[in-house]
Amino acid sequence: MEVTSTEVLPDDQIIDRFSNFLLNFTTLDEEGRDFYKYREEILQIIADETKRSIIIDFPDLALFDQELAENLLKNPVKVINLFDTGFRRSLKIFQEDISEELLRKYRVRIKNIGKPISIRELHRAENLGKIINFRGIVVKATKVKPILRRAMFRCLSCGLIFPMEFEDEFQKPTACPNPTCDNNNPNRFEMLKDSLEYEEYQELTIQELPEELPPGQLPQSVVTVVRGDLTNKVRPGDRVTVYGVVKTFPERGLRVGKKPLFDILIETLYIDSESSELEEIELTEEEKEIIESLKNSEDLEQKIYQSIAPSIYGYDHIKKAIAALLFGGVPKVLPDGTKIRGTINILLIGDPGTGKSQILKYVAQISPRALYTSGRGASAAGLTAAVVKSDDGWALEAGVLVLADKGIACIDEFDKMSRDDRRALHEAMEQQSISIAKAGIVATLNARTSILAAANPKFGRYLPERDLAENLDLPPTILSRFDLIFVLVDIPKKEEDYKKASHILGLHTRDIRPEPPFSPEFLKKYILYAKEHIFPKLTREAANKILDFYMKMRAMSKEESEETLGMSPIAITARQLEALVRLTEAHARMLLKDEADESDADFAIDLMTFSLSQVGRDPQSGRIDIGIVSTGVSSSKRARYLIVIDILRELENEYPDGVPLKKIIEIAKEKKIGEDFVVEVLNREKNKGNVYEPRPGKYKSVSY
Repeated sequence: MEVTSTEVLPDDQIIDRFSNFLLNFTTLDEEGRDFYKYREEILQIIADETKRSIIIDFPDLALFDQELAENLLKNPVKVINLFDTGFRRSLKIFQEDISEELLRKYRVRIKNIGKPISIRELHRAENLGKIINFRGIVVKATKVKPILRRAMFRCLSCGLIFPMEFEDEFQKPTACPNPTCDNNNPNRFEMLKDSLEYEEYQELTIQELPEELPPGQLPQSVVTVVRGDLTNKVRPGDRVTVYGVVKTFPERGLRVGKKPLFDILIETLYIDSESSELEEIELTEEEKEIIESLKNSEDLEQKIYQSIAPSIYGYDHIKKAIAALLFGGVPKVLPDGTKIRGTINILLIGDPGTGKSQILKYVAQISPRALYTSGRGASAAGLTAAVVKSDDGWALEAGVLVLADKGIACIDEFDKMSRDDRRALHEAMEQQSISIAKAGIVATLNARTSILAAANPKFGRYLPERDLAENLDLPPTILSRFDLIFVLVDIPKKEEDYKKASHILGLHTRDIRPEPPFSPEFLKKYILYAKEHIFPKLTREAANKILDFYMKMRAMSKEESEETLGMSPIAITARQLEALVRLTEAHARMLLKDEADESDADFAIDLMTFSLSQVGRDPQSGRIDIGIVSTGVSSSKRARYLIVIDILRELENEYPDGVPLKKIIEIAKEKKIGEDFVVEVLNREKNKGNVYEPRPGKYKSVSY
């Protein structure tokens, strides 16, 4: 709303007219009758002692009293203080016995006011001193402290006691208000300690939203000041809309001959936390109708898959899995308070040049909320949250997983992260939260984030004859938290190579112009609509389908063999069962269905089978063994490992000075265990301190 040249109203008139607005503004209720909107709100505030402010919708004020609204826009700081006085006067009408000290705690908050601008435009001269509103993400919050608002002083010359109010800076009286007293010495006034009135004070650092960041630019941030009942309303990671006044303060003390540079902060009038993604991208009614009309489209599923990274050739199963990750399952809270996550985590392991990073970048582009980071440049604090030192103590600063709450965190070079940094992901990937207990700050932040990670094999290329743990330098505790793991292997195949090369060259010669059925902008809105409005329920038929698959896979586990010493390989666990449910719900949500049926369960089973066949198959026995992912060791390998240790212990009585390596290898070969494996076991046990070499080439187990 533009400010026109309007008459500046006297203070008393502003107070009276605002009080009149609060008492007499009417709107229509659901039944079409007149409803005194703010009068009812005042009565609710009186009834609820925890409420200390009234929230005014600016369009209501502009509709009721245009001149008063224009005065607010013209001189916001002064007029807001007068509004506070008018509000307190109105409260006094309904509650005459309210104390003056309590009355001074009540404030007016105003929303839906000011020009919407971006954070990087706040510094412009035309915005200084004006009311604006902007959207951003809270990255840092200081702890709440009391700030002195009012104090009583006694003049040491005449004994007069008088009040003094403060806004930001503490000042001493420079003159006595008594007309007969000539005391103008600031040191001749005494502040009465028992008359101090405080208000809560907190500073928030708010950063630009990732999706609104111009390409190649660093995100900018601004400090906002919140007071009273606005403190502790938001925390790092929350997306907010701030309504406030742009204030300036000198960067350094103003000195003659130095540049008079100023910085800005926002004095917050109201802060609105965005609880849903719907507020980030506005969907028009027309767009909603278009999306709903696709519900019964026969080729809807294929259109979604074809719209995901269309410039990358092949990878049909991976694109299906990424579609499931984008839509996600339905989170649940059980009656006992247990939370079951709905987010899906996917890991891509691939040879160099297989397009992993391109897939991650594309997902970060089409997801309604996503952040991209590289493992080499990410620390534990950068991924989760950090406690940082600020001017007035310690403050909490959010990391990638908190900032991407209810979205996707794309982490490239996942294997390059340090071990300690990876450990920070354990809680976020399963419990969907980040717990902090540092420097006296104990907090739990939401991290309801899906993780799409990409890693390179340990030896440069993935070796199919070796199991997952040998190919990848990642601990089983992390691997087991991924719902699906896919391997992208570059194997020369004449026909496939020709198609892939033709596709890539076609992109460069512009003979191939991959036009997705759904544009990235529309797909983003489609995902948003589905996540906000579609919450499919698992049908009994779908549950039975998943149960049959689970029981079939578990039955395979019962087949014991001599190779595994009676320890049967476990093909699937309860963790994969929950992943199947999430994938089933994600497929139903993708197709805008209210119920997840057997076809959705088939989709989940197909993806899980494909993933397990790639990473869960034991190269030695050829069977699917989920232990490779969850523990890093297959059942057959664990059995052979124990055989080598048993051979050593059985021979120790015969060789008291140490069992020769050649003898261990000789007996191991009879049991079809290779020399390299024997040496690997002995070296590993020696590193653990369970085996030692009394002499070179001779081994003994440590006895406790």
